[in-house]
Amino acid sequence: MTIRLVSAIYNEFYPFEAMDGVSDVFATREPADLKAGDVLIVWGGEDISPALYNHKVSIQTGAEDYPSRRDTIEWNLMQRAKELNIPIIGVCRGAQMLCALAGGYLIQHVNNHGGYHDVSTYDNKTLRVNSLHHQMMYPFEVDHEMLAWAATKRSNIYVKEHETVDVPLEPEFVYFPQVKGFAMQWHPEMMEFPNKTTEYVFDKIKERLGA
Repeated sequence: MTIRLVSAIYNEFYPFEAMDGVSDVFATREPADLKAGDVLIVWGGEDISPALYNHKVSIQTGAEDYPSRRDTIEWNLMQRAKELNIPIIGVCRGAQMLCALAGGYLIQHVNNHGGYHDVSTYDNKTLRVNSLHHQMMYPFEVDHEMLAWAATKRSNIYVKEHETVDVPLEPEFVYFPQVKGFAMQWHPEMMEFPNKTTEYVFDKIKERLGA
């Protein structure tokens, strides 16, 4: 498989340029730049607007009722990737946006998600990841494959819009097949490479794309 990595907005690719088959890298804000054979990466950052998943803003949310300029740019890129049926890799904020793209929504506030912690995988591995977020994917009502979750729940509060709810587990790495979306809550670009966590991610991407 030969692929071009396309980074949404930012000229950043590490560590994904180390994946097998990467032949080129490219950063863009324009959906028209995407083409068959690409893999889109959407990075971390500020909260996304709950308007993207048809919810109201919680008081703990650092976003507005309407999409920001960045929200709009990345959402349009992801919609184009979906049309082209090309894979999308979402990191932290990008993972949360992928969840919304797949029809899920976000828990708009969790706590204690800072620093490093362990995740458990569906194939019985334990991996070490970093954590830097206060919102969380809620993919449980849409088609998804839970690849990894927090080994022990870290938060003692989960705020959905204006109410607290419970969750069965805290998602960390989710595959959304209908959008070919690989959503990881942690930041692999902040971890030294090679490491077994990022290598695990590469393996799962290759497996699900049949590479």
